[in-house]
Amino acid sequence: MSIIKEEFKLAVSSLLRLPGFSLTVITTLAVTLAALAVVLNINYLVLTKPLPYPNADKIVVTDQSETINGETQYGFQILSAQYHIYQDEQYIEQMALMSLYSAKLRDLPDTPYLDGVRVTPEYFSMLDVPMHLGRAFNQQETINDKQRVLVLSFEAWQTHFGADPKVIGTYTTIANDKYQIIGVTASHFNAPEVFGNFSMNAWFSFDQEISRTSSWGSITGGVNGIAILKNDVSLKQANIALGDQINQLYQSRDDVAANTAIGARFIPIKQKIVADSGEMALLLLAGVITLLFIAVTNICNLFLARAVQKKRVMAIQAALGAKTHHIFLGMFSEAMLLSILACIFGLLIAGWSMVWLASDLQYMFPRMQHLTLDPVTISASVIVSIFISIVMAKLASQQVPYKQLNQTLQSSGKGTGAQISSLTRNVLVALQVGLATALLLGATTVLSPAINKLVKDAGFNTNSVNYLRVDTGNLSDDFHNVAQQIKSQLKSLPQVEDVALTRASPLQMGWENYLYDENNEMLGIVSVSFFDENCFALLGMPMLEGRSFSSLQGSENRPQEIIISKALAERLFKSESAIGKTLQAAPNEPLTVVGVVNNIYVPDNRDSYAEERYYLPFEAGPRFALTFKSNEIVDKTQLLEALKEVNPQLSIAYFETLENMLTTRLRASKLIAILTMSLIVLALSLAAAGIYGVLSYSVQMRRYELGIHLSLGAHTGQVIKMVLKQSMQPVVFGVLLGGVLAGIGYLIGTRLLAIQITGEISVLLLAIPIMVVISVLACYLPVRSVVSSDPLKALRNE
Repeated sequence: MSIIKEEFKLAVSSLLRLPGFSLTVITTLAVTLAALAVVLNINYLVLTKPLPYPNADKIVVTDQSETINGETQYGFQILSAQYHIYQDEQYIEQMALMSLYSAKLRDLPDTPYLDGVRVTPEYFSMLDVPMHLGRAFNQQETINDKQRVLVLSFEAWQTHFGADPKVIGTYTTIANDKYQIIGVTASHFNAPEVFGNFSMNAWFSFDQEISRTSSWGSITGGVNGIAILKNDVSLKQANIALGDQINQLYQSRDDVAANTAIGARFIPIKQKIVADSGEMALLLLAGVITLLFIAVTNICNLFLARAVQKKRVMAIQAALGAKTHHIFLGMFSEAMLLSILACIFGLLIAGWSMVWLASDLQYMFPRMQHLTLDPVTISASVIVSIFISIVMAKLASQQVPYKQLNQTLQSSGKGTGAQISSLTRNVLVALQVGLATALLLGATTVLSPAINKLVKDAGFNTNSVNYLRVDTGNLSDDFHNVAQQIKSQLKSLPQVEDVALTRASPLQMGWENYLYDENNEMLGIVSVSFFDENCFALLGMPMLEGRSFSSLQGSENRPQEIIISKALAERLFKSESAIGKTLQAAPNEPLTVVGVVNNIYVPDNRDSYAEERYYLPFEAGPRFALTFKSNEIVDKTQLLEALKEVNPQLSIAYFETLENMLTTRLRASKLIAILTMSLIVLALSLAAAGIYGVLSYSVQMRRYELGIHLSLGAHTGQVIKMVLKQSMQPVVFGVLLGGVLAGIGYLIGTRLLAIQITGEISVLLLAIPIMVVISVLACYLPVRSVVSSDPLKALRNE
């Protein structure tokens, strides 16, 4: 133990005299370990860490499937089908129904929105929801009991009710209904992200009538269920049996569409929550591990040079009786000190990064509310640091064979100085180039789709358009007249350029509906929205063919017209004109195609865009698109005053610019681009520094040889060309190695891990030239600095 203590004291003394060496190693390793810690934590949360619910491995999500003309899609459920599954006792042990619900808290002055979900009592028992105050739902507050009760989240209780414990048992007005507050969940409870990532502020009881026949017309992603199957029932059995049952109910309806069917696709709850985010987590992990290898290779070069520098010291130690393990311990103590310091700084950087990135990462990965420096991440970082120390010390101590150390004291003169072997230098260069090339190829494969999304033109005006949704309170008037009054009032504001009625902005066209031909034959499920006659002009969506809708004359006189996108027109009518053709949004309700508009591109989680869309005349409803005059702004206060002039009950439910809405939709793509670019920059910086260090050392070792060439009249360009040719050999081999490594990674990802990786030739055309340019610069700069100096100096120094 005393020997180890002395070695560490000696290491501290030595490293203090080498601030440049120490700082380079610590910085390189700290940044790499920080990236590794963050990505390890993400992968642990997404892929490995168990869900914090009892029997989480038994809970499944009762997803449904829908098949149209032989094509099956998932993610949309029918409430009546879910209700049938909920009532099953043959295959289901326990089940909770869920339906997204959001409404205003009208008792509060600012009438904030409460985002939550309607649930049945089983939700609380299945998830063992901990309560801070009050109780959960009981069996007298389930479906069709017509009870209106409410459980608040801890955050909503603090934010909206001032953390007042007396709210339990009181009533509050949600939308236009009175709900009794019966409980508050514990602060540490996080609801399972079955519907995606958003804050769950409240849990409401089902207060509407639901039966096996009542709600077949609504297919939505806002309905689902969680269930535990009976012990003797497999997932496959439940899917087949219950899928057949709900399809029979679906087919027994009078208005069922031809060539359509539904089914069950139950999946484990963790698989539902993780979805495709596991692929991105694994890709990030692969990138960071490659970055770690590049950093280790870089540090290898530094420690090999350090070993050569210490050769005479080690020779004296050997002469005094030091054994091989003593030599190793001397290098290990230095490596360990630097690695531990790097680990500490790396964890500090990682902790700060997690705080900074947590809110943004929630757009990419589930469970990011738990992103923090936990014991697993810290332990993994320490283990990696120790392992790196052992590898560095082993390589460095073996660089100078123990048997040759005694000869070092007896040797002197030109050519006997310690050197890193040519083979070792070439291997280091090839490894760094290969790893950097592999990472660059992989990273650009991920980066390319993200960049494409960020630069893709949406196909409509987002710069000056605002979307407004008005809350009408308890108004029971004709919504058509109210909407027209609001439209006129808004248009009278001096700052407003134009106003149009629209059920949703183009960025919110998530609702899909059936589309039929004139013979009631199903044409598919297509994204749909509702616009008035001037909405297309306001959004900058000119007609490619035909015209916009006729003016709405009243709620009972909606024009029987339809406008379709270019992509939909091309699929349905090929090269024929679509104008005058008949389509139907519902059977036996013919609509005439009056216009064709260009495709719009709404970014979402998919790599491709849903270009097929159709638009129907907007009947009524207080939802508007507004454009302001140049350099004019209308704030919420002015809008609210304008609405109150129409009716005092009117208020603003939602107001946002389309530009901000688009930015939000692109947030995940932007974060992917930032993370990927960060990996690329780090990898290329480390690789370039490492290659430069190795080749600079190599050139310095050849200064005598190069000095002779120049003294004998060799041209500077000839010398540079000669050295570049020799130096580029391991670089070329490294690029080829990188291509092989990238290919192996692609096969492992697509075949073994089933990750969707799209390869593009543009990736090769971009990545390889970048790597070659960096390598050429790293080769050129060291030799240029030598040949530009006086050749006689090199000869005198030798």
